[in-house]
Amino acid sequence: MITKEITLCGKQVTLAYCYATEISYKILSDEDITDFIIEAATAIQDKNRMPDIRKTIFLVLASMQSYYESKDEQAPIIDKQMIYDSTPEELGTALGVVIGLRTNFYHIPKGEPEDKPNEGSEEKNA
Repeated sequence: MITKEITLCGKQVTLAYCYATEISYKILSDEDITDFIIEAATAIQDKNRMPDIRKTIFLVLASMQSYYESKDEQAPIIDKQMIYDSTPEELGTALGVVIGLRTNFYHIPKGEPEDKPNEGSEEKNA
């Protein structure tokens, strides 16, 4: 489990990523987490907009619940608070944190490696 603390709805909460996050997201959304991650990345990069809010809240809830359930504790906020009290900035940050935690959990390299020309492979003029 990988974790990070953030402020959400004015409270300090811990988000986590592990298999429980993926299972919780699937239960809440009836969608595979990978599908939403791809959708979210596309929305943010190509359209410069926030992805589906409902799915974003489900992902953040799944991440938060994973942490607090593993500690046998209640999460400091509930879904209703997120719907009414979170700011776009907080929710966007939370989404970014969960995506970052997932990247670290699976050791996904950041960015594609750049192609480097092979030395000595230049074509020679004939």
